[in-house]
Order: sequence, then C-alpha cells, then structure tokens
Amino acid sequence: MSADFFLAWKYFKPKRSAVSVITLISVIGVALGVGVLIVVLAVMTGFTDKMKEKLVDTTSHAQVYGYAGAIANPEEVVKKVEDLGGSAVPIVASPVLLQVGEKFIPKQLVAFDPEQDRGNVKLEEALLDGRTLKLGRNEIIISYLTARDLNVGVGDKILLHSPSHLAGLVKRDRNGKLELSSEAYLPGEYKVTGIFSFGKYDFDRDVIFLNLEDADELFGLPLGAATSVYLWTADPFRMDGFMKKVKESLAGYRVYSWQELNSRLLGVLNVEKNMQFFLLAFIVLVAAFSITNTLITTVIQKTREIGALKSMGASSGTIMRIFILQGFFVGFIGTLFGIVLGVLVVRYRMAILHGLRFLTGQEIFPKEIYVFSELPAHIVVTDVLWIAVISIVLCTFGGVIPAFRAAKLDPAGALRYE
Repeated sequence: MSADFFLAWKYFKPKRSAVSVITLISVIGVALGVGVLIVVLAVMTGFTDKMKEKLVDTTSHAQVYGYAGAIANPEEVVKKVEDLGGSAVPIVASPVLLQVGEKFIPKQLVAFDPEQDRGNVKLEEALLDGRTLKLGRNEIIISYLTARDLNVGVGDKILLHSPSHLAGLVKRDRNGKLELSSEAYLPGEYKVTGIFSFGKYDFDRDVIFLNLEDADELFGLPLGAATSVYLWTADPFRMDGFMKKVKESLAGYRVYSWQELNSRLLGVLNVEKNMQFFLLAFIVLVAAFSITNTLITTVIQKTREIGALKSMGASSGTIMRIFILQGFFVGFIGTLFGIVLGVLVVRYRMAILHGLRFLTGQEIFPKEIYVFSELPAHIVVTDVLWIAVISIVLCTFGGVIPAFRAAKLDPAGALRYE
C-alpha cells in the first residue's frame, strides 16, 4: 500500500473526534443525495415506461384517418396493412352522452367488430369476473368506474345520445333566435354485457365500448364505415420501418404512430426526468461542499503531521493525493450506501406509502391524479452508473481545495511550535 493511500485511509477512519463526526455526516449526506436521486429517477422511469405500456395497451400502435372525415371503405385499408405484415381493425371513436335515469355523463365511445379483431384490442383480457367478450348488436361494455358512478351492472340498460342528434334539437330562426327543431329522435338503448378495467384510471373513467354497426347507426354513418382504422405491429417500440411502408402504401390517408399521437405527453415526461436529475444533483454537490469543509478542518488539525511528512521528504503531490483520496473515500462509501438505500426504498416503496398513509391519514399516491393504481418504478443500470460516477467525481473534487492548502504548507512553519 502506497504511503499516500495508507495515510488517507488512516485519516478517514473514525476516531471518536469532532472531525470524524463531521466526516460521518458528510458520508450520510452523500448517501441521502444518491439515494434520493436513484428513487426519483426510478419512479420517473417507471412512470414513463408504465405510461407507454398503458398507451399501447389501451389504444393502438398507429391510427389511420381520412382527409374527408369518415372512412367509407375501411376494409381496403385493413387489407393493405395486412399485406405489409401488420393487423388492423376499423374503429368508430366519438364522444357521446351516456344516460341512466336522470343522470347524464359524457364518455368517449370506441366501437369495433369483435369478429374482425385478432385480440389486439385486448378487451376480453380486461373484463372482470372472468367473463367472455360479448359485444353484439344493442350491447355495450362499460368500465367499473362507470358502473359504480351510475349504479348499474351486467344486464342493466343504458341510453346513448350522439352529439349530432343533440345539436339538431335546436336551430336559429331568421332573426338569430334559438327555437326548437321540429325533428325528434330516440337515443340508442343498449344492454350492459360486461365490465372492464385496464388499470389506467383516466381510460377506465372515460371510455365505453360498442359494436361497430350500432355506432354507425348512432352517428348516422354508412353501414361499415369507420372514423379511423387502428393498426398493430409486432414491436410497437421498433416500428419506424413499418410506419414508413404504411405511409407509402396509404398515401391518401393520414397515418400517425402512437408516439406521434402522444408526443407532447412523452416529451413532457422526458423533460421532467432530465430536469429532476439536474436539480437533485445539487444535493450531491452540497454534500461535496461539506466534504471540503471537513477536509479543511482536517488540514488545520493535521498541520504538524503534514509538516513532519514534508520535512521527511514527502512531496507536495503526495500531500495533495492524501486529501484528494479522502474526498474519494467519502464519495465512494457514501455513494455505495446511497445506492443500497435507493434500491431498498424502490423495492419497498408501496409498503412505505402504506405506512405514510397510515401515519398521515391521507392518500399519498391517489390514482385519480396519477392515473395508475400503484406507484411505478424501474431502476435503470445506466442511470445508477451515471449517478455513482457524478457523485464520486464531485466528492473527489471536493478535496482539491484542502489538498492545495495542505500542499502549500511550509514545513518550518508547521513545525515551529512542535
């Protein structure tokens, strides 16, 4: 073991002195900073990954729209997509007004033909109580949230109002005044045949499912028409080549991937993760400043020893390395404990949240706000490595100023009162 390494470790080891206490506090500060960074980045990464997973599960990998409104012949689009190796389903998606008794709730209707679907919509997997998918004429499937809010269940009937029919109930006369239209209509009546939950709160809250033919009739579309065509491919996260072929084959349509449809949301999540990493890195920087203060105190305390070392032939470089290595030891050990702390917090995050909820009496992670039923988290090895490297480098540089001070000490002055 080299002399500078030996002395650096000797000065670092606890000796029940004030400096040792300050050093321990510095190690704890680094550990807390690293632990917080790992937890926050793991939660942000898990939130982003879970959001992408739910977006893919609850919508589609891509969507096709016509330039002139509804697609009159969606089978043509479906065939071209299948020729390219993908799968497709005609969809009618539109807002509706759901009525049960005197209660009215706006919903987003998604209609498709189960016989044309190859399991891509994944509605049957989301049905509760192990029910099989049943979505024939005059049948509807709603979420558990809708069923709870309206106090309805399987077998009950609900009414749907289309926006176009509601808008036709009133009109303006020649003077611009509103008057009742002479036209009247009956809302569509449908029987609830299933209740679903996709585990994504906003989707479960807003969406209901209907048969494609019933939707065409409800919105006054030609039989078999669709407002869009949903596409699926083998890998939604590596679909650039597939999207290029689809856009070339469907030049007369507008084609959007799921990343393009949700680009703003995904961009915000990415920016938030980067900004939180940047801001929380200052916690480690503060710990590095505390290391500087600790080592300055150590230099003052070890003045005579430094003078003795220099008088025995120790070079200024050796003295510098002693204190820089002390900063490295604090950073390395603090980072190591911080990684362990962060991993443990992420591992037992739900138990911690339940404990905080028990102590405070408040829901710490309400799914109504954060969309998911539990706190997602995903530790990425590269993120941990970056955190470890940045933490150790900052802490090591925290010893540079004290090292310069120690290296510049005059041996004669240091030993004057010895």
